[in-house]
Amino acid sequence: MALLITPDCISCGACVPECPNEAIFENRGDAEAKGYHVGDNQGDYVIVHDRCTECVGHFDEPQCAAVCPVDNCCIADPTYPETVAVLLAKATLLNPEKVIDPSKVWKDVRDS
Repeated sequence: MALLITPDCISCGACVPECPNEAIFENRGDAEAKGYHVGDNQGDYVIVHDRCTECVGHFDEPQCAAVCPVDNCCIADPTYPETVAVLLAKATLLNPEKVIDPSKVWKDVRDS
């Protein structure tokens, strides 16, 4: 499931450079200008579900949530449920030059 940034976001920008998939944009307009769909209920900064892998294959936890100074600001988006297998495949497709580690999965990713 992709993540989303809630309206509680304080627009600090800490999450943007941490995303291994370049899925975070400063606003909806920037993301849509690049042809990405942005889900509802997001704050000023947005995560595009087409590029979000919840950091599966890269890290043991989503990096946007790890660096965010606001608790529960980067959360799972129930609109886009994805399994570990789907997220790993997406990570591989988005990052063909990187080694994707299937053991890098955080505790809240769906199993099926």
